[in-house]
Amino acid sequence: MISKPLAPLSQIALALTSWPLAWRACAGRVARALFAGVSVTLLGLTGAQAQTAIETSQAGANARIDVLGSPFTPPPGTAASQSRILVYRASDSAGLKGATGVFVNGQYHTSLVAGGYSQLCTEPGAVEIGARQVRVGRTAKDNYDSLTATRLLAAQSQYFAVYEDAGRPVLKPVPAAQALQEMASVRLQMHTVSRVTKAQDCLSAPAPAPVAAPVMVPAMPQQFALSGDALFAFGRSDAAGMTSQGLAVIDQLVSRIRSDYTYINHIHVIGHADPLGSPAGNQRLSAERADTVRRYIERVSQISARITSEGRGSRQLVERSCGSVPSAAAIACNQPNRRVVVEVVGQRRVDGGGK
Repeated sequence: MISKPLAPLSQIALALTSWPLAWRACAGRVARALFAGVSVTLLGLTGAQAQTAIETSQAGANARIDVLGSPFTPPPGTAASQSRILVYRASDSAGLKGATGVFVNGQYHTSLVAGGYSQLCTEPGAVEIGARQVRVGRTAKDNYDSLTATRLLAAQSQYFAVYEDAGRPVLKPVPAAQALQEMASVRLQMHTVSRVTKAQDCLSAPAPAPVAAPVMVPAMPQQFALSGDALFAFGRSDAAGMTSQGLAVIDQLVSRIRSDYTYINHIHVIGHADPLGSPAGNQRLSAERADTVRRYIERVSQISARITSEGRGSRQLVERSCGSVPSAAAIACNQPNRRVVVEVVGQRRVDGGGK
């Protein structure tokens, strides 16, 4: 239990506005406790355990303000007219300090602390989910730490977990079976108000008739690395910048995926850049290339599974011995780092055709 002394009113006001998304709904109650001349105590243990409440010396309803609510229970089937998004942050995500702000198509949805989850029902279709890490007392960032593009499918629940990548939060699509295991100990994130204008009340689908078909368990993800130089003209990331060789490579990959898998849970496209440009430019280029490849696969594959994409800039290099000064030699040396990885999760054929 950590007790912090009361700060001057100007500092209190700044603290309350420096994290408005995570505490906006309960700011009034916190402010009343602070301005009454009392100290605020944070409940929860250090390390991997989540902060679950804040405690004040006020009596009655102001004595304790909960952050996490009821434990997670698996959702019912989703109505045919809707898609359901579930985002969660595992209790052991201690490497990320503060709260992870989640944004849907540029609109604030929730702020997740370790051990928290939230859900959103909306109409099916393309969506971008951004993540931004926020800590109390620090200036809020203008840009997302990561952005994941996906297509929401009707009558499906889609899970996204917060992972740490070089100190930044990344929302990664997770198969339902894995998510349900990891969410066994999480609780509902409270005291945040979603600003997503297209959010809908979640509707349950009628219970399906029991069937005797066996449940297919997705295999471990299989990754296919594609050379960025083969896919795109140098420095390009748009569809018009894709080469004929690159289109042929993707067509061959799609054909292989269709023949190797009896069932596909989802496909995730990850863009990587070399380190020669600025970090911001590398992040943008990798994300745009991944999104372009994702859109092409969606258009030509006739695969009904979820297809998502993200860019990881130059944070995961496979060749680290190249020079850092742009030159013909450095560009050639960094060729393996300019790549697009297509990750497939599904049930592969038992005859070994996918090996």
